[in-house]
Amino acid sequence: MKVLLINLDRSKDRLEEQITQFQKLGLNFERFPATSIQDFSQDEYERLAFNAQRPLKQSELACFLSHKRAWEYVVQSNEPCVILEDDAVLASDFENIINDIAQLTEVDYVNLEVVGRKKTISKQPLYILGEYKLYKLFQDRNGTGGYVLFPLGAKKLLDFMNKRAIGLVDEYIASCRQLNSFQVEPAALLQGVICGIYNIATDIDQGSVIGAVKNSTVYDLSWSQKLKFKKNRFLAQLVLGWYFLKYLPIGTKRQIDVNKSKFEN
Repeated sequence: MKVLLINLDRSKDRLEEQITQFQKLGLNFERFPATSIQDFSQDEYERLAFNAQRPLKQSELACFLSHKRAWEYVVQSNEPCVILEDDAVLASDFENIINDIAQLTEVDYVNLEVVGRKKTISKQPLYILGEYKLYKLFQDRNGTGGYVLFPLGAKKLLDFMNKRAIGLVDEYIASCRQLNSFQVEPAALLQGVICGIYNIATDIDQGSVIGAVKNSTVYDLSWSQKLKFKKNRFLAQLVLGWYFLKYLPIGTKRQIDVNKSKFEN
């Protein structure tokens, strides 16, 4: 399965870290140039970034657009791909799990990571792939460090833009209920910034690119915009509550296991 690594042109140090990691694992990846804040105009920013639960930073919009371009690539190539951000720390048997996932049918999206927060998943796994299990993923709003996306799933995410405003990319994916989504357990990757939560040492950069990028736009929200954001947040919480109740009989909210031995050098 092809691995797409989203990487900013200026983040050469992160690219070198990933080259080293992939060489150790005997894997290949294709660098996928990330969208930067210089790649869209002020007008585009104002049109796209002020329609969700809060204004997006320019760096957050750039992150969303990077993933969106990767989704378009998956549709065009008509084959499942792994989409990684460039701080992904991979399990030692990463190749095995993604190759097994590639053989599945009736799957749109598989989340490969965990970020230290609970997820709502099915009570029993739907697939057992060697040492890994795949659970139906019902609720998850954190983390796009790494996932497998199938062409039909990519099309669903792109079509969803006709119904839902752009927001944080992980929140957007979680809101696309049409996706047939799954969660891997134990986690097959962690973001560098998350490794410390699990006491895992890594040479991968543990900083946040989104947090490091200086957003140049300064804006003052009008009262109508503030009210709109409050309404959007309120409605989003109602939706989350509804789905929590819906999945209560068939799902369980819990932490996803992490096998530390899979991340030891």
